[in-house]
Amino acid sequence: MRNRVLPAAVAAAALLLTGCSGAGPGSGSADEERPGPGPAGASTTGPPSAAVPSTAAPSDSAPPAGAERRADGAQLLYRAGGGRSAQNPAFAPDGRSVLLTEFSGGYNQGDAALGVLPLDGGAPRTVLADPDRAAVNLPGASWNAAADAFAFATDRESGHDEIWLMRPGGAPERVTGHADGSGYSEPSFSPDGEWIVFQQSREPEHAAVPGGAAEQQDSLWKVRRGGGAPVLLVDGRGTGTDNRQPNWSPTGDRIVFQRRSAGREDWSLWTVDPDGGGLRRVTGAPGEHTDPSWSPDGRYLVFSSTLGDLPNAQVFVLEAAGGTPVRVTRDDGAYDGAPSWSPDGRWIAFESAPGGEAGPAALWRIPAPVR
Repeated sequence: MRNRVLPAAVAAAALLLTGCSGAGPGSGSADEERPGPGPAGASTTGPPSAAVPSTAAPSDSAPPAGAERRADGAQLLYRAGGGRSAQNPAFAPDGRSVLLTEFSGGYNQGDAALGVLPLDGGAPRTVLADPDRAAVNLPGASWNAAADAFAFATDRESGHDEIWLMRPGGAPERVTGHADGSGYSEPSFSPDGEWIVFQQSREPEHAAVPGGAAEQQDSLWKVRRGGGAPVLLVDGRGTGTDNRQPNWSPTGDRIVFQRRSAGREDWSLWTVDPDGGGLRRVTGAPGEHTDPSWSPDGRYLVFSSTLGDLPNAQVFVLEAAGGTPVRVTRDDGAYDGAPSWSPDGRWIAFESAPGGEAGPAALWRIPAPVR
């Protein structure tokens, strides 16, 4: 999902892979301007309702009879009606269902409710819907088995987003509370369920570093699942960088996110240690490489990219340690993004908006190229 608060800039370029390292928390390394050596190019190949555990079939079962398919092999999971946009699929730990965000007014527009979609067919079950409010989950590691809960952001009790969690069959539980007017969003769990990493967003007029242009400079933080003082991991304002959509690896040792420097429009993928150290760039050359999350074994990243000067972003996979990106989806007439890998490694779910992000998105899944 492209950022809801402020749209990401679109730039098309080739992709290089590198393994640059940085200093401590939020290091603004010059390596972002100097990609290291590596292979270029891509392979051609009212009140909330209660959450109810899904009883659907496992994700490796046959798709519902008559499910719509694309030429690239993707299968339709869910298309909303009435101009609503289905986005941000995140698999349940048992792989039987996906958590999703449904926007009422189109792509990233209007109220937003959370739903749980069974993968044997049928409509999603709404688990949280507040009038005139937006509850939004992040693709990837937002639903955690150890915590028996999913994390999301909502402005349901304030004028800005906070981090919340919800257990199946339970009520929303607030994790963070702050009063500086910034928004806390895009949360994902550590694999042990003890921590939640998230993005802090500020409006551009309040985000600029001294002497810099007024542009968004988001930071990354983590907080205990039970609340408490957040811990800064990547300082956007202090380094003149914009850092978004953090996803914790299933091995627990890295967090992947997207980043751009002040005055630039391209996005790169980076990883950071859970203590804020070991900042390392994954993708190199200019371009828009966003929405990263992990394979269930932590060996691969799945993300959205315009690699190869594509007219619309598509889903790609690359090794987390470096390698050549492999294109997964192939519908140049649609934007494909916000991908998540199924727990059994067989599928990648994603959102797709025909004609680009101007129209409502639907949810699809496609066989993973590796597992």
